[in-house]
Amino acid sequence: MDAEQLLIKAKSQLTIKHPYFGMIASRLKHESSQKLDTYASNGKRFLYNPFFIQERTLEELLFILTNCVMHHVLSHNQRKLNRKGYLWQLATDFAINSILYKNGLIIPEGANFNKEYKNMYAEEIYEEIKGQYTQEQIDSFDTENSEQKSKQTDQEKQRSNLFRNFSKIDENDALEWEYAASLAKEVAKQRSSTPLGLERFAKKIKPQDVDWKFELYNAINRHMRNNYSFMPPNKKHIHRGIALPSLTSDTLSLCVAIDTSGSINDELLGAFMVEFKTIMQNFPAIAIELIIADAKVHAHYSFQGGEDMDFALKGGGGTDYRPVFEYIDGNLPMCNMVLYFTDGDGIFPKIQPNYEILWALSHTAKVPYGRKLVIFK
Repeated sequence: MDAEQLLIKAKSQLTIKHPYFGMIASRLKHESSQKLDTYASNGKRFLYNPFFIQERTLEELLFILTNCVMHHVLSHNQRKLNRKGYLWQLATDFAINSILYKNGLIIPEGANFNKEYKNMYAEEIYEEIKGQYTQEQIDSFDTENSEQKSKQTDQEKQRSNLFRNFSKIDENDALEWEYAASLAKEVAKQRSSTPLGLERFAKKIKPQDVDWKFELYNAINRHMRNNYSFMPPNKKHIHRGIALPSLTSDTLSLCVAIDTSGSINDELLGAFMVEFKTIMQNFPAIAIELIIADAKVHAHYSFQGGEDMDFALKGGGGTDYRPVFEYIDGNLPMCNMVLYFTDGDGIFPKIQPNYEILWALSHTAKVPYGRKLVIFK
């Protein structure tokens, strides 16, 4: 049996034994490559050395495929932030393999696995591992990697460049994985085989470890992807006799409010503008309603899918959030979500609005409701 057939068989077995892992692993497209010694994945394609695959047992292939896709499902690339690459890779492997072990997969000899890390998430494990080394040793990991790269042959450098370029993941890929994981979870739930150990990741990430840009994209994605319908079904699976839900193409109306009370400096406003432009480029179906306000609403601008954002900032007074929400309720009835850039020091409405609110804060502050995202710390 050749390598391609072995991978197909492994995916089939994975789907039968572990529907959740099998369904998300099925997203990867196989591609043989002699430039790799083992395998690599960028979230869409699975490149592999055929000789390496043929030397693996079926259980080892189940492990490889599952470990590979779980790095994408758990957004480890986005959660890395400023952590050291070598230690972060170890921590994420320990976290994933703990989950796989808990769900009954066989962990191959030599894999990064430690029962002491049971029920710990990658950020916690990273701190544990980091504490085992001095700062000098931690810094040496990157130095050793640089020295090893300088000694590589031309063929090895070609392989390294291939892996580095191939492994890049953009924001849209991350959002697609989030959607694929949520759909796989629903299918697994219907078959009474919901995976164990994933629920803790949504609860234990510390605020200071949150990448606000990634969290913002997740929030937008939830609204873009939350309208499931079995009419019409997903045509890609009809020929297999499977009716999976398709997605509607409703436009998301995102209301963005900027507090111009004087507490938001030019640097922060510049960061906000960059994110608005990125959002509109990546999500052309989003209509952004931009509201400029301090203690009152000064201006309202509407932008759609990639338009140039040209507007004037007015304000400089105190901060009162009530006029903004009153304006939204009276003028923007289709609003699905409000993203409010502010310092959190103002008067809030007593009654919580009936749409999602994300407070993009310039520093840690208390808000009575909604989701907090601290931009600069």
